[in-house]
Amino acid sequence: VWIVETDVRPVVVKRFLSGRCGHEFEALLQAKQAGLNVPYPLHIASDYLVTEYLEGESCDILINHMFSIEAADGIGRWLALFHQKLGDGINRKLMADAVLSNFILHEGSVYGLDLEDSCLGDPLDDVGRAAASILGSEPFFTPIKFDLCHRMIASYSEASNSDIMQAVRPFVSKHIRIDASRKPLFRRTFMAAARSLERQWPELA
Repeated sequence: VWIVETDVRPVVVKRFLSGRCGHEFEALLQAKQAGLNVPYPLHIASDYLVTEYLEGESCDILINHMFSIEAADGIGRWLALFHQKLGDGINRKLMADAVLSNFILHEGSVYGLDLEDSCLGDPLDDVGRAAASILGSEPFFTPIKFDLCHRMIASYSEASNSDIMQAVRPFVSKHIRIDASRKPLFRRTFMAAARSLERQWPELA
């Protein structure tokens, strides 16, 4: 991914090795036409996608270093709107890679950046992925992280008019288990957290 200066404005150029350049272009265009906060897709050529550049702070930094309630709430609202506005009949479109680094805070609103892996599925899987990303980023599984996780889920529930706090718990556990395989030094900690979440939310949250 490169940020390229042009005569008019900076743009983002992304090269795809996955063969899904066209898929992301169409997904971004569909999301933009639905009124969602995503970068506007400007051009596609071979394995290269050009989108508008949005200046903002990564939600990865905002949540893991600044413990931003605004970022957590915004991710929940963004996912709820994404699921409401995009899909095919009873099937809803998922972001599918709803990790903190794929969201930014731009001019007071959260934007989703990466729709390369978007697909149809269960919206709770997206929320579970986002929750696991909050909990499983350093500092791991602390009370303030559980609070931010709950705020994100509550924001989704409010925006979607559905209480998912308990229903999403198995999906959070699932994604923490997946993340455990990528973090061998912390595997025991992650697996213990996943097992605990299969039973209930911890009281410290």
